Amino acid sequence: MSASRPARRAAAPLAFEAEAELAAAWGAGPSGPLRLADGRAVRVVFPGVSGDGTGPDFRGAIVDIEGDLVRGDIEVHLRHSGWFAHGHDRDAAYRGVALHVVAVNDLGVTATVHASGRRIPVLVLTPPPLGADTLPGFVPPCAFARAAGIDVAGRLAAMGRRRLRMKANRAALLAAGRDRGEVLFSLTAEALFGPANRAAGRAAAQAGLARLLELGEGQGGRAMLRAAVAGELRRLTAGASLGGGRVRPAAAPGRRVDALAALVVRWWPPGCRGGWPAALAPGVGWQAAAAEGLGRAAAIEVMVNAVVPAALGTGVWTEAEAMAVWAALPSPGTYGRLGPLERWLGGSAGRPFGSAARLQGGLLLQADYCVKGACGRCPLSELG
Repeated sequence: MSASRPARRAAAPLAFEAEAELAAAWGAGPSGPLRLADGRAVRVVFPGVSGDGTGPDFRGAIVDIEGDLVRGDIEVHLRHSGWFAHGHDRDAAYRGVALHVVAVNDLGVTATVHASGRRIPVLVLTPPPLGADTLPGFVPPCAFARAAGIDVAGRLAAMGRRRLRMKANRAALLAAGRDRGEVLFSLTAEALFGPANRAAGRAAAQAGLARLLELGEGQGGRAMLRAAVAGELRRLTAGASLGGGRVRPAAAPGRRVDALAALVVRWWPPGCRGGWPAALAPGVGWQAAAAEGLGRAAAIEVMVNAVVPAALGTGVWTEAEAMAVWAALPSPGTYGRLGPLERWLGGSAGRPFGSAARLQGGLLLQADYCVKGACGRCPLSELG
């Protein structure tokens, strides 16, 4: 047993039946007197935003530990020993954890240790006694935006347009000395593989569109070109390391390779030498990014993260044309990490993220305010 990993004690009864219940209790913003395992008093200022499954359970939380405001991530386990069982002590993604919330401290120690040397405070969270009076959980100012007369949809859409310009600026940087089609291909590869398979997406992007199109020369037909492209992409991504997050079957690297090959053939059919695809003229909808093996939500993601930014950033479309396509894109569905924000802004019935543009605005809102300790100062708060 290593010195940094204390021995487990005898099993203790669990106050929560499932980790999801403990996470929900933390996400609600526990109120009332709380005390860390080391005896210090702690108050939850902001419980953070739910993670996406590739790292800590909550991002950007703020807690007050006896007058000191501490910002960072939150990790939740039913048992303290879960930190080590899941390998978090050696994972760099967990270096920013500010508080370890557990239902049972089965290790009997007052801090959780990371390989970086950081000692993370431990909070044993228990449900309130039955019948006890409890203060309401955490509710941010943005939850009252509609009642305050704030145009929630309009402000989210404005932030979404800002996010598009950020994506387009990156596309413009990629376009230096490169063909517009190459920029589109690279961004599409990144969008399809996503953060959970970032290395595989990077390997696919580096294949180069021109090189892939050359593979199909002389073989004839879309099927032959698609098979050649898929084979080369599979070879290039075979050794790429995968992220630690959970990956849906439809988003598995092999499935994404096939989907990328299908898009290459659709946009650059046999005989095409590259350049901007004729199929992606101004005014297209998300269907222009659909292909075999690529569902509606994934096709919308390709439009949002690749097609529209590349078209605007490389000058293929005017800003007015890009903004028109952007505004018309439907929502691919709310991301899990935006779930709390969606509830605060009116829930699914209120449809705060009813379009792709507003969903992108929500992501920017979360990144620029929610997880940076700026709750109450965002455009959806009265002070913002």
